[in-house]
Amino acid sequence: MTRVTIEEVEQRQHTPRGLLGCSIDGPKGGAASATYSFELVGWALAEAGPLTRVEALQEGRVVAAAEPGEAREDIAAAFSDTAHAGACGFRLPVGTLDLRREFELSVVVWREEGVRTEIATVRGSRTALPAAGEELIQPLMVNTIGRSGSTWLVWVLSCLAESVCVSPWSSDARVGSYWASVLQTLARPQSYLAQLEPGPIGQPSWWYDRPDLKFGMGGAPALEGWLGGAAVDELTALCSERIETFYARLAEPGAAPRYFVEKFLPHQVVPDLLAEIYPGAREVVLVRDFRDILCSVIAFNRKRGWDAFGRSKAGSDEEYVETVLLSSAEWLKRRLDQRGDSIHLVRYEDLIEEPAATLGGMMRYLGLDADEEKAAAVAERAERDAPVVDEHRTSEKVSASVGRWRRDLPPELVRACAEVLDPVLVQFGYEPTSAVASES
Repeated sequence: MTRVTIEEVEQRQHTPRGLLGCSIDGPKGGAASATYSFELVGWALAEAGPLTRVEALQEGRVVAAAEPGEAREDIAAAFSDTAHAGACGFRLPVGTLDLRREFELSVVVWREEGVRTEIATVRGSRTALPAAGEELIQPLMVNTIGRSGSTWLVWVLSCLAESVCVSPWSSDARVGSYWASVLQTLARPQSYLAQLEPGPIGQPSWWYDRPDLKFGMGGAPALEGWLGGAAVDELTALCSERIETFYARLAEPGAAPRYFVEKFLPHQVVPDLLAEIYPGAREVVLVRDFRDILCSVIAFNRKRGWDAFGRSKAGSDEEYVETVLLSSAEWLKRRLDQRGDSIHLVRYEDLIEEPAATLGGMMRYLGLDADEEKAAAVAERAERDAPVVDEHRTSEKVSASVGRWRRDLPPELVRACAEVLDPVLVQFGYEPTSAVASES
């Protein structure tokens, strides 16, 4: 059974600057694997000294990494004047459950002087994981970024009779994410090979994500194949069973919920895995005017006294707009483009200003009875039963959270939003900053 297919390995036609040579020796285009993993094998020789790291990146994020240093007598002979040529090889195991099913990887190497160089692109695909039964409680995934009103949306969805959820006011529970992440971790060669090649078992982490593990070390290829293939299928069933047990225990006696509700982030692969495993999975992408998100982040951090939501990564609020906030907005747009009509878009402003109509649209997407009266009753229940939790709020009342950037943002941040965020704001149906500024 083929589980992974490598469609193309695109090597650089010219040796990148700073390198004497480089090559991906395996896999080749057209290669197939019966496991959910494969190994990148190759070499890269820098001019100045040994390389420090090789990485595989998907959508700009590192999904696998290793230290080079594999012996390469052939390269040592070809570059006999370079002392470090004999140890310029690398072997990088890649677990494909960390990737999109249709994946494109950039292979990069790092030189001692801190310079990163891309040497190849690998494109491939993975077969779907075995599906769980439709009778199980299915995931209802709220995919969004911080300060978008996700706690309120999860609360509203938890008020549906057909859903079950840990109260978002008490815990930001991630049970589905937990078990899907367990699955990803144990499906990596750097983890499952530890069964054949145990490390220092006195160390708590000897059994997972060990960079020293490579294919073939245990001398049992048939067992390696089973551990990376059929055993992963069986582990998938175990993880879905654990999720089911948790939410069945959480549900009220006699209830038969169709969905469990959790939050996710747009860059995660986890929602894709859950959508593979659960045939009835549903995903709601929640967006909020990114200028209002900026106001909320600033106010929330000031209220707490420390920087959250990625603010510590930027030296100023303007830089935060240009880097973290823009990247988050682009991730949400990419998520919509990736999943298309299979997901449902909700705008925070609509949820606040037209709760019954917005909830009705979500209920129809979920295949639930969504007549106007029922949607209004659920929206009223959510409003009536919601606890007052001051730690979540950064405005006096919910209605004041819509369009607050017009009042709260100083001119320099308004300009930054106009320059950086206007294109993505328009894509989500928001009025561009430049148009609002010209009106005033």
